[in-house]
Amino acid sequence: MKPWRHRDRALATGPIIGALLLGIAACTTPIAIITSEGAESPYSYQEYQAAADGRDFLVEVRGVPFAGMPQEAFDQALMGVLRSARPSRPAANFTTHPGGPSMVPAYRLVVVFNPARNLAHETQCRALESVRPGPPPSGPVRVSIAFCRKDDLMSKAVAWTTAAGVDDPAFHQMFVELFPVMFPPRNPFIEGPIVNWD
Repeated sequence: MKPWRHRDRALATGPIIGALLLGIAACTTPIAIITSEGAESPYSYQEYQAAADGRDFLVEVRGVPFAGMPQEAFDQALMGVLRSARPSRPAANFTTHPGGPSMVPAYRLVVVFNPARNLAHETQCRALESVRPGPPPSGPVRVSIAFCRKDDLMSKAVAWTTAAGVDDPAFHQMFVELFPVMFPPRNPFIEGPIVNWD
């Protein structure tokens, strides 16, 4: 009977060990901390879909979170991250180059790295030239994002993560987690009609 008791004990502890291993694995998964997010009253998912799906979509970038990387090189690398992190639809082709033939010029995404603590998202839409990002941080990467329709703030988010470079999985994962909060399928305030800004 002793061998059976020993076997029972081994069977009982097996799931516990498995759960502990899963917990350890979960702790190594890159995560992002989203400290502020939300849609504003003008926001409409249908507008974003109409302006983004199958189209060039303008992204204005300010700041570089990684020391030694030129702004232009970082901007292009970030566009690749955004394209791979977004959902399959709307199929936006994020670009830093304005004026593409398929682009709806009223809409843009404004992405500020190393933002000032008191940076208002409305400022990102209305007075981007006044935004002064900080130098690359020695700690976590912080980003402030605004989805703008001309000067109107449509949605916003602030997030941070620990990432060593633009190819770090944690940096990519931060944007995977940001897309659903930046572009929720419904506006809690009002679901407006599609607006044609072509």
